[in-house]
Amino acid sequence: MKVCVASPYSLKELKGNTVTTERIVALLRAEGVEVRGSHLFDGEEADVLIALHAVKGAPAVFEFREKFPKGKVVVLLTGTDLYESLPEGSEVGQRALEMADRIVVVQEAAILRLPENLREKVRVIPASLDPIEMKAAPEVPPFVISVVGHPRAVKRPFLTIEAVAKHPEWTNLEVWQIGEALDKASQKEGEAWLKRDSRYRWFGGLPREEALALCAKSSLTINSSILEGGANAVVEAMTMGVPILASQIEGNEGILGKDYPGYFEEGKLEEALQGILDREFDLREWVDFASARLPLFSREAESRSWLELLADLNYDEVPL
Repeated sequence: MKVCVASPYSLKELKGNTVTTERIVALLRAEGVEVRGSHLFDGEEADVLIALHAVKGAPAVFEFREKFPKGKVVVLLTGTDLYESLPEGSEVGQRALEMADRIVVVQEAAILRLPENLREKVRVIPASLDPIEMKAAPEVPPFVISVVGHPRAVKRPFLTIEAVAKHPEWTNLEVWQIGEALDKASQKEGEAWLKRDSRYRWFGGLPREEALALCAKSSLTINSSILEGGANAVVEAMTMGVPILASQIEGNEGILGKDYPGYFEEGKLEEALQGILDREFDLREWVDFASARLPLFSREAESRSWLELLADLNYDEVPL
C-alpha cells in the first residue's frame, strides 16, 4: 500500500500543517507503511491520500480522485475548516468532504461541527508529538510569558502584550513572542509593539528545537486563540511542564479537558494575569492536571489509530 500525505503548504514552510504532515509520515513509515509527504498531491501513484485541510487541501482531493478513482481519500480537518470555512458555507470544502472516505478530527467536540450526513465517516485521532526531553526551566527573574505560534488574526497573538501594556507597574515581566508573521498586518503590529514596550520581545520564526527551548524557559505560556483545531504548542508545553493559560475554546478543551483550571474567560485575560502575579492560582496544579492527560497524545496511541483507520479502508497490507 502506498500512502501520500498532502499538505496545502510547501513542506519547507515552518507551519503547523508541515509539522503534522511530517509527523504522520514518520509514524506510518515506522510501522512499515510506504508513505511520503507532498505539497498538495504530487501526481505519483498512491492507494490512499491523506489530505490536510478540507478547503485548502481540496485541489489535492480532486486531482487524486480524478487520477486514481479507486483510491481512498482521508481528509484531516483543521481549526480553520471547522470554525471558519465550513460554517461560512465553503462549497469547495464541502465537496472535498463528500468525496472523502474518512474524515479525521483531533478532538471529539469537532464532530458536532459537521453536518449529520458526514459524521459516520469521522474518526477522532488526537495528535501526538515526538518525545521532548526538554523540561521547564524558567529563568527567574523576570516572570516570562511565552506566546508560541505564527501570528495571525485568529490566534490573537498580541492579546497578551496588550494586557501587559495596561500595567506599567508590572516591571519584572517579559512577553516572548515566538513565530513568524503570516500576514503584513501581523508583521506591522509586532514591529510596533517592539518599539512601544520594552518588555516585549519577538523572536520570529525559529527551528522547532529553539522555539521549544524558549518556551521551556518561560514561567507561563498563553494560548489566546479565538479558534483552534488543536494546537501543537499546547501539547508541547504540557510535555515540558510549562504552565498554560488558555482561552476556553473547543480546540483547547479537547486537549486540556473541560475541567482544566487554567482557562481565562473572554475579555478577562488581564484579570487572570493579575491573579497569577498575585499568586492566587497554583500553577503547579495546572501542570499536574495537564500532565495527567499526556497519555492521550502519545505516539503509540496516534500510530495505532492511523493504522486502524487504514485497515478500516480494507487494505490487508496494514501491519496491525
